[in-house]
Amino acid sequence: MDDDNVSAPPLMDIWSNRGKKIVTDGSFDLPDLDFADASLICLDPGDERSSIIYSFETFLENPFTFSLPTVVLQIILITIMSRVIYYILRPIKQPRVVCDIIAGILLSPRLIGRIYPKYVYIMYPQKELAINRTLAAFSLMFYLFLIGVKMDPKIVLKSGKKALFIGLVSSVIPFSLVGTATYFLRTSIGANIARGKFLIFLVATLTITAFPVVSDILTELNLLNSELGRLAMSVSMVHGILGWFFMALFTTLNQSQGGLDKAAWALGSVLLMVCVIVFGFRPWMLWIARRTPKGGRVSSLQLHAIVVSVIVMGLVSEMMGASFADGPLIMGLMVPDGPPLGTDLVERIGNMANEVIMPLVFTVAGAVVTPLVVLHLRRWMVLIMLVLMAYGSKLLATMGPAMYCGISFRKAFILGLMMSFQGVIELITYMNFQNGSLLDDESYTLLVFTIIIITSVATPLVKHLYNPLGQDLVGRRDIQHLRPNAEIRVLACLLNEDHIPSILGLLEAACPTQETPMCVYVLHLVELTGRANSTLIAHKNKKGFINPSNMDRLHNAFIHYEQDKQGIVAVQPFTTIAPFKTMHQDICSLAGDKSVAIIILPLPGKDASGGFSEQDQAFRTNIPHILSKAPCSVGLLVHMGLTVTVLSTPANFQHHIGLLFWGGPDDRESLSYAARMVQHTGVTLTITRFLSSSSTTSNGKEAQMDNEVIETFRKENSDNLRASMNEIFVNDMEQTISAIRNFSRVGYDLIMVGRRLSWNSILNDELEEWSEFPELGVVGDMIASSDFESEFLILVVQQGP
Repeated sequence: MDDDNVSAPPLMDIWSNRGKKIVTDGSFDLPDLDFADASLICLDPGDERSSIIYSFETFLENPFTFSLPTVVLQIILITIMSRVIYYILRPIKQPRVVCDIIAGILLSPRLIGRIYPKYVYIMYPQKELAINRTLAAFSLMFYLFLIGVKMDPKIVLKSGKKALFIGLVSSVIPFSLVGTATYFLRTSIGANIARGKFLIFLVATLTITAFPVVSDILTELNLLNSELGRLAMSVSMVHGILGWFFMALFTTLNQSQGGLDKAAWALGSVLLMVCVIVFGFRPWMLWIARRTPKGGRVSSLQLHAIVVSVIVMGLVSEMMGASFADGPLIMGLMVPDGPPLGTDLVERIGNMANEVIMPLVFTVAGAVVTPLVVLHLRRWMVLIMLVLMAYGSKLLATMGPAMYCGISFRKAFILGLMMSFQGVIELITYMNFQNGSLLDDESYTLLVFTIIIITSVATPLVKHLYNPLGQDLVGRRDIQHLRPNAEIRVLACLLNEDHIPSILGLLEAACPTQETPMCVYVLHLVELTGRANSTLIAHKNKKGFINPSNMDRLHNAFIHYEQDKQGIVAVQPFTTIAPFKTMHQDICSLAGDKSVAIIILPLPGKDASGGFSEQDQAFRTNIPHILSKAPCSVGLLVHMGLTVTVLSTPANFQHHIGLLFWGGPDDRESLSYAARMVQHTGVTLTITRFLSSSSTTSNGKEAQMDNEVIETFRKENSDNLRASMNEIFVNDMEQTISAIRNFSRVGYDLIMVGRRLSWNSILNDELEEWSEFPELGVVGDMIASSDFESEFLILVVQQGP
């Protein structure tokens, strides 16, 4: 037949050719071939379009005749469906992975195909399914590579005996129990679930918790840097070590089916691949990290080379008999986590791999699900019993050693729930088992349903039961109620080195002496980027030995200050690596654990463009959480026009401090702090008390407490010529604002104000609507306004609960 006379077959004929069915009455019958079976894909070589991916700009009635539009539509549908489900289930604290799996099931051809059979032929023909599986495998390579990048294997060594003990017990005991039960019930399980010795790997998957799954869900719950969150991450890393052992064992046993010589060759090849990665790829990554300047980005050429290396290693790994994902995962572990290299890889590769291609994994996973299996649960009672035994024993095996280590029953139960999380790693494992005929479709479906059920129950329970700040932080800790000669404990939180001079000046002004010593906890705040595990590092142990790990110039400046003060000031350096949106948990927890009286937070200033950097803006959004949840007083330190600060030596220290006082708890706390400062011979203090001659409100208790603080200050400083107090009577808001503006122009080095308005203030909360910095309160924002062309510091104080 002449090719020129061949017309394009109509859409119905194309669908018919794909399904090998003849359409006679307009209805469609499902093909006998299982569309989810990737081991057999038949394409008609006589069909010209069986090898064509897209239309080559040829107009057709239906573009889904070709593969590319079909695959793109599948990505769009799974993405939209997942987001819609997540939006619906987010109020009940369902994690993203549960919504993704549910979306894949709802779009399953076995579900929709029973209602609308044409859906199978349009969206899931055999050729497109093969393409989907290939793209899903491609995305899994980079997903597991980035998981390795974000992981730090050394965390197992740093986690301590408690995490190691809990991790070993919570993995070995469930594995032993379920493995023993599987052995005695092996005749009842049947070959449709697993074959012979490979059944042990199904038991391992049920009893071992995956580190990336725990990390992702805890990040969604904002618990990654909580006490139990860090412990769960360490315990799951111990589980991960066992998981890698089973991965190597699975590869060996899988190859042993072709003979011991083939198994030995495969194992030797994998070991050679690991050696090449460790001794070849890792030095290259370290070289790139050293060559990249601080705050800089990895060059595009180097990034492309790394991407190509990941693809090549996936190919090599597959050729050597291992999984295509094993090589990229090991490569990721060799990349230094965090900035600059780890952060750049996660940011520049992660979005494309995880958000664009990764949804196809859930499409492929859902395509094999057989929802009607729930109608025949009695046939699967043995599998259901093994699953319940696995999760029940893991919960109890986690709680037991946790309580033995001194963790309360409630927290031990929450930790057990965290270790029950399931997600993408388990889903991928079950997909591999199903694709290798170790699981049939129905048993695979039951195991996928267990991921949804267990995780959807455990996640909201953890969120509901666990308060990361806990009840232990409840208590009154502030400066006002300290004993006169008590040690004052201060927690200074710094983002960078810019705030070191002002913090040191504030500490020196607090007048530490032998009679009133000071303990300063210096917390360096580092954003968690390019890594999965949050960390709180204590650089000095109980014996005073300093661990130089992660120490920097910021900490060294305070260590030198401690040495200069010769025992009067003790410095305890810490570093927290956590997401900004949950960093208040570390700050408040450390303040509660160390019983500090006040937290000092330097607020980042505006840059040259008059705005804030992305990092500074992210930190400022966290300040309201600190103010509302801090177990002690909080001082917000604001820089006004200070580009270069020269810190005078303690012997020549001079500071002129001005304090605005209306009344109320915040003003009383501010005055108590200033009263300690004025004991320093280089500090001059001027207090301006605002009184209203037209006030119609009265609060007898608050007024009495205000007068008591004022009288105490006057008695203690009656002979101190460096302390003075002025009283100003104001009648309306205009007079008050004018007085505040005049006060800020006097030339003070430091201005101290209370954050919240007092009971007798003429100013009202309506002014907060016009505030540029609402976290500073009305008065603090007024002074920090850009209208003032002055150079000074502002300390806005909020008294603790």
